[in-house]
Amino acid sequence: MLLHSLADLYGLAFPAVLIARLRQVNYSGWRLLYWVWHARQFPPQRRLNELERSWAVLLALGMLGQVALGIGLLVQWARFGTAGAWEFGAALLLSYPLVWAHAVVVVLWAWNLAWGVAHPKKAARSLVCTMLEVQVRQLRARHRFKVVAVAGSMGKTSTKLAVAQLLEQSGLRVRYQTGNYNDRVTVPLVFFGLNEPSLYNVVAWLRVIGATQAEIALPYPYDVVVVELGTDGPGQMEQFAYLAPDVAVVTAVSEEHMEFFGTLDKVATEELSVFDYSARVLVNGDDIAGKYLAGREFAEYSVQSERAQYLGTAKFKGLQGQKLDVRLPRGGLTADIHFLGEQGAKVTLAAAAVADVLGVKRAVITKGLNELQPFSGRMQILPGVKGATVIDDTYNAAPLTVKAALDVLYAARTGQRIAILGSMNEMGDYSRQAHAEVGAYCDPKKLAVVVTVGQDAKKWLAPAAREKGCAVQCFDSPYDAGKYVSGKLQKGGIVLAKGSQNGVFTEEALKPLLADPTDAAKLVRQSPYWLTKKQQQFG
Repeated sequence: MLLHSLADLYGLAFPAVLIARLRQVNYSGWRLLYWVWHARQFPPQRRLNELERSWAVLLALGMLGQVALGIGLLVQWARFGTAGAWEFGAALLLSYPLVWAHAVVVVLWAWNLAWGVAHPKKAARSLVCTMLEVQVRQLRARHRFKVVAVAGSMGKTSTKLAVAQLLEQSGLRVRYQTGNYNDRVTVPLVFFGLNEPSLYNVVAWLRVIGATQAEIALPYPYDVVVVELGTDGPGQMEQFAYLAPDVAVVTAVSEEHMEFFGTLDKVATEELSVFDYSARVLVNGDDIAGKYLAGREFAEYSVQSERAQYLGTAKFKGLQGQKLDVRLPRGGLTADIHFLGEQGAKVTLAAAAVADVLGVKRAVITKGLNELQPFSGRMQILPGVKGATVIDDTYNAAPLTVKAALDVLYAARTGQRIAILGSMNEMGDYSRQAHAEVGAYCDPKKLAVVVTVGQDAKKWLAPAAREKGCAVQCFDSPYDAGKYVSGKLQKGGIVLAKGSQNGVFTEEALKPLLADPTDAAKLVRQSPYWLTKKQQQFG
């Protein structure tokens, strides 16, 4: 084993191994240095891209130069007896892998320093993240608690909240954040129950670092921490490896941030990277293609597949909820849940699966599921004017979730159904196909009118819905869309609103439709920050 490791260390492939490892440690000099001094093997890595191959060639040339210099000194000593030449030459020959590995680290640190001077905001953010991540590691090392991480292309926040609240109702002490803290800066803050200050507020960040360090030394009053892991592009999920979740939930692999990912295969690679650092993984088998899960070890939850360890069977009870039968590995349970549609069943099923993995008793899970309530902007039912009903699903939108919401609307008994469908952002090159797909799903026999908000919905969703025979009205502003629907709404009608954020904000279209104006506070994005942003966008 030792001889094999030395052969790898001094072999011709070592420069490529070093460059490949640099990528794997996310270009961290400290992590590369730790690997160099602690690794017992240096096996060949996966293929390098063109730029990495160039770096490996330069590194190899440097090593060969050092070897040549060492041999030259040994020859000089042999021929002329130059004092000290053989010692220096031998040192050069023996040390060249370590010398150049450390040279890579020094160059990386110098580059980071120069980059930090040129990009102070990003450098400050990276420094803050590194400090917080170290503190989370210290917290985990010092205290005994479980970490549940929720990842996936959609449904993360709803699943996170359902998991956290179900565990909380079971008697466990749970720490989580109700908002959308899911990036590298905010995830560590969840462990300490802190809000994110302005990046440029140095005093506030010093207070945060001080408070977090103090909490590490104190008894930790939580049994479980539930976090949401988000990504906007390739490689970001790897940054959460330090969390080492006890349980990870992957809700879906579907189109997201396609302007950065480009293909669904790359989305899958990103989202499923949680397998690399999680002790146990639960996956939604209904919304993740089997080819992405082949060869992996996981437990599956599903409302469709009989092979799943956690199988949910739902019976729709109108807009009041549904009856959910859950098959667990060690028995089953039945709960009357308030979450609507197939997506609602999947959210509650995921929560039940996590609770079961963590050892919560079935009777306690059942009671908790019965008490769970939908969250703002996620299939929330609100009373409307004229005895109408409003289905608020305005938190975000993707083709799969829009069609699931429409299924709920189609199944509801009423004389009038209206769908307010906003643009689906962050679809990239897939946007046209995504909107056309939703437009084609609109059923003229079940929809009195389709109201679109936003440019993409106007360009691609609306024509597809018209081609299906639907009546369609298009608006650039959610406020105008709300006024239109208010005038069209009949007694006892049902309105569904679904859409993305910037340039859309379909929650604003619901305000004139609410029977109780104070229910506007139950809608998403009602803080002063968001209301100001909406006014700036729509005037």
